[in-house]
Amino acid sequence: MIRRLVPIGIVAAFSAVLVSYLAYTWQLSQEMRANAAVFSRIYFQVVQAVTSAEGMTAEGELNLILQLRDLGIPVVQTDLEGTPTLVSNLPFDARLDVPAGVERVRRYVERLDEANPPQVDAERNFVVHFGDPLYLQRLRWIPWLQAILLLGVVGPGVWMIRTSSRSERERIWTAMARESAHQMGTPLSSLVGWLELLDATAGPEGIRPDGIDVLAEMEDDVRRLEKVSRRFELIGRRPALRPVSLHEVVGRVSRYFRSRMPSMRSQVRLEIEIPEDAPLVLGNETLLEWAFEHLCTNSLDSLAGRDGLIRVTWLGSDGGRARLRFSDDGPGVDPSLGNRVFDVGVTTKQGGWGVGLSLVRRIFVQAHKGSVALEPAETGASFAIALPLAGSDA
Repeated sequence: MIRRLVPIGIVAAFSAVLVSYLAYTWQLSQEMRANAAVFSRIYFQVVQAVTSAEGMTAEGELNLILQLRDLGIPVVQTDLEGTPTLVSNLPFDARLDVPAGVERVRRYVERLDEANPPQVDAERNFVVHFGDPLYLQRLRWIPWLQAILLLGVVGPGVWMIRTSSRSERERIWTAMARESAHQMGTPLSSLVGWLELLDATAGPEGIRPDGIDVLAEMEDDVRRLEKVSRRFELIGRRPALRPVSLHEVVGRVSRYFRSRMPSMRSQVRLEIEIPEDAPLVLGNETLLEWAFEHLCTNSLDSLAGRDGLIRVTWLGSDGGRARLRFSDDGPGVDPSLGNRVFDVGVTTKQGGWGVGLSLVRRIFVQAHKGSVALEPAETGASFAIALPLAGSDA
């Protein structure tokens, strides 16, 4: 609940600051436009007085002073001794009829002189002290508002990225834990089933009347448990690569699934079309078996109990890479997903965790410097796979 409310609060706060910033700058622009109009009138009157033979009249001088006051520039006129005689546009109520008021104006004059040098007329015994107009003082806040807006974008952005990354890690760990339980649960369930069969129907040597060697099947499942353990040990490590026969690797995966397909109500055919003399690839047998098992499991899940066909086809080799196609005739993958099906958490199965195809890509791409991609197909799903050949620099 809090995670949902925090982004909403951040957006609301950022929107409020943005609206305030826009209103603030709009008001400043209006003030600057009004001051520009006053400056133009003052300039016109000064030029008119200079070019006139009569000069500026007393009324014109008074009008000019009043317009200067309209500019909002704080001005203090003093004599040469520093006694204030005239004030305009001060940020406080300046009373020159009381000593406290005069002293306050004197202190303010010191601040004005630090910012702007005063204009002195020694002959007429007066000094003009002036400060920045109000709009210029307010302009100084613009960089601060911009910094707040920038922080309002960068800060929440960093927070959301970190939160998203943390959530992604939590999801991956959860998915991996579920995957490990699934990987180990399958052979364990199979072992329990074999024990029940052994107890009910097998002879003293563990062979059923229909010829199935229960003890051999149990031994296969025990070895599979050991293999699952080795697989998870390889996660996060750089695997050792050596020349590997894809015919043998995919053949082992095929035999494992075929031995368990009779228990399925549907008839799923698994066809492996990889020649025995196919060039060796540079790979890790344990990880490659895991990847092809995930592809097979994904196809079986998509068939959802229907009859179907799963095929692994050798396409040849070129550019230092072996090329294969893994396909099925199931319902296929939503085209809008594209290669996002390999992202963690993306799944088309109800209750799925979206970790299987993510592991497939990790094994083929990261561990083996190969590639895997979803390719267009008229029916079912089809994956193009490329793996580096042994002895190749590709």
